[in-house]
Amino acid sequence: MNATVINIPIRDEQHWHDLRRDHVGGSEVAALFGEHAHMTKWELWQIKAGRLPAPDLSDNERVLWGSLIEPAIAQGVTALQGWTVRKVRRYLSSGMVNGFGGTPDYEIVSNERGRGILEIKTADRLIFRDWGDEPPLGYLLQLQSYMDLAGATWGAIAVLVGGNDLKIFTYDYRPVTASKIRAAVADFWKSIKDRQEPAINFERDGKGLAKLYERSDGQAHDLTGNNRLPELLAAYKAGSALEKQGADAKDAAKAEILSIIEDREVCTVAGWKITAKTIGETPISFVRKPYRTFTVTAPKEPKNVERSQDAA
Repeated sequence: MNATVINIPIRDEQHWHDLRRDHVGGSEVAALFGEHAHMTKWELWQIKAGRLPAPDLSDNERVLWGSLIEPAIAQGVTALQGWTVRKVRRYLSSGMVNGFGGTPDYEIVSNERGRGILEIKTADRLIFRDWGDEPPLGYLLQLQSYMDLAGATWGAIAVLVGGNDLKIFTYDYRPVTASKIRAAVADFWKSIKDRQEPAINFERDGKGLAKLYERSDGQAHDLTGNNRLPELLAAYKAGSALEKQGADAKDAAKAEILSIIEDREVCTVAGWKITAKTIGETPISFVRKPYRTFTVTAPKEPKNVERSQDAA
């Protein structure tokens, strides 16, 4: 268990953001193990190195509603479990590893098992069904991180499923897991100090790369000598052709479906369900963020030149 619990009073929202910038938080630890649902290790590295901005979730409706109903879920835990819980309003920083910290959702106090940590989540029924027997590993790593930071001996994850079904999972503090987390955080900050970027996962890091290089330098460059780039450009064009072919097939199928269902809103057939509601007009006003266009032009095929020979 973390031998030293450092409690930092949070002065204001900007102070909280500053603390998050300088720490790998409990909610970010999963990225170090490839288990974060929305962030890769490469992306986290770019954020902490100051090359990418931290995600702005202020206008994310799921995050908004999650924060609004969180106190109600905590009250539900109290009512069903008989636990006394208290909102955590301070920042916990590790006394063992620099740059490791975070703010748990709640702490469980006055419990026979000792002080615990409570993390609150929401999930719709389909997502929860995909979890299996327990929450995703990323959530478990988060809980173990907060238990280590708080010096807690146990913790729980409370999940409100489908808006009306509360599931509670309890776990003991695991010293071996906590030790691996601390080591991963220490190695991560060392990699930033040494400027050793993690490998890019091109299947998951596309959005991060687009954000990192969202502005061009306005110059033309000859990259002759890069043997990998022509292969990638050919793959991009081939993928674009398949994408268009798939989009055309999808659009044609949709058109024929509409010709059959006409103005019906909900239709079922052979286990399939079609929902085609009317969405009314809504005026939209927004500021478009900068972005880069991306066009790949294939090299022109060489023309066949026929040479004529004079008859001898």
